[in-house]
Amino acid sequence: MVKVLKEAYLASLGIISLTYDKAKKLSDELIKKGELTKEKQQKFITDLLEKSKKNTAELSKIVSEKVEYLAKKGEPLKEKQDKLIKDLQIKAKKTSAVTEEKIKEAVREVLVKSKDLKEKSKTLINNLKEKSVINDEAKIEEVLKKLDIPTKKELKKINAKLDRLIKKIEKQNIGNQATDNI
Repeated sequence: MVKVLKEAYLASLGIISLTYDKAKKLSDELIKKGELTKEKQQKFITDLLEKSKKNTAELSKIVSEKVEYLAKKGEPLKEKQDKLIKDLQIKAKKTSAVTEEKIKEAVREVLVKSKDLKEKSKTLINNLKEKSVINDEAKIEEVLKKLDIPTKKELKKINAKLDRLIKKIEKQNIGNQATDNI
C-alpha cells in the first residue's frame, strides 16, 4: 500500500512538473505583456525548468521520507490490529461455545419444567374429574331427595330391611304351617 501511495504521488508530481512547452508558452505570454524580453527568454525557460526539476526532486524526496516514516509507524499499529483481531476471534469462539452451552442448558430446563408441568396438569385434571363426579353424585342425591325418591344407598337399606322382613314372615309362615299341621 505504501508503494502504491508513493507511485501515485510521484505520478502527480510528474504531471505538475514543468515541461519545456509549458515554459515556452509562459515566457511568450510574459513577452507579450512586456514583462520579459526576447533575448532573455531562453535563459528564463532554462532557469524555470531547472528550478522546477529541483523543486520536484526535493518535493519527491520529502514525500518519500514521509511515506516511509508513516509506513514504519504503521507497522506496529498493524501488528496491534492483527493481534486485536485474533484476540477478538478467539473470544468470539469462546463466547459462541458458552452461548451454545447456555442455550442447550436452557432447553434442558424447559424440557424438565414442561414434563413437570404436564404431570401437574394431569394430576389437576384428574382431581377436577373426581371432584366433578363427587359433585355430580351429590347433586343427584340432592335432586332425588327433593323429589322424594330414594338414593342407591337408601334403596339398598330398604332392600335389606325388606329381605329381613321377608325372612321373618317366612319364619312365621313356617311356624304357622307347623301349628296348623298339628
